[in-house]
Amino acid sequence: MRIIHITASYKPAYTYGGPIQSVGKLCEALQKTVAEHGKPENSIIVLTTSANGNNELNVQSGKPVLVDGVLVTYFKRWTKDHSHLSPGLLWRLWRTVKEPQPDNEKIIIHIHAWWNLVSVLSCLIAVLQKMTIVLSPRGMLTSYSQNNRNSIAKIIIHKLIGKRLLEKCHIHATSEQEKLEILKIVKPKSIHVIANLVNIPKAEECKLTSVDSNLFKLIFLSRIEEKRD
Repeated sequence: MRIIHITASYKPAYTYGGPIQSVGKLCEALQKTVAEHGKPENSIIVLTTSANGNNELNVQSGKPVLVDGVLVTYFKRWTKDHSHLSPGLLWRLWRTVKEPQPDNEKIIIHIHAWWNLVSVLSCLIAVLQKMTIVLSPRGMLTSYSQNNRNSIAKIIIHKLIGKRLLEKCHIHATSEQEKLEILKIVKPKSIHVIANLVNIPKAEECKLTSVDSNLFKLIFLSRIEEKRD
């Protein structure tokens, strides 16, 4: 079995914040698992763009490279955030799923995020080729996300093609709350909750220290909004 991860951006595009970390950790954990079972390194591959906010990553387009043990291929994008149109990526995906697989090996397409042309058009290709599709919306399939930015375009896409594509997907939610939000929008083939992977530092014994009552502390909370409430 091969898993092709489709994401509009990937490490080291840390300008996009948490999702870059989440997708990277998942791919690295899966790669470690397949390696432990003696599977080839191309059992887990990532197709992505060179997106890095308003800039592009300094990477060679179309050439697979190892990024923290994961085989990643970056492609140029023709449009910037948040559409990320990348014909090269779509063509590579089409060729990959069309070509005969050794021993009739099964391919799973795992798409990360939604509301960008990489995700939507990759999903369309996978549906046309009758592939098994896993979608991790990463918070993009909620009423808040639908109505927050470019809402008219999102509604049109959803009514024309988005809903029918999503109904062909097995959806991975990262919380029960996200699952409930998704089910208000679409009824997928299946939906399962699996939390994001996190690195927990080794526990260390802490000694109690006296607290200076005269010390004034400030806590800064960034980006307080409904989606992150």
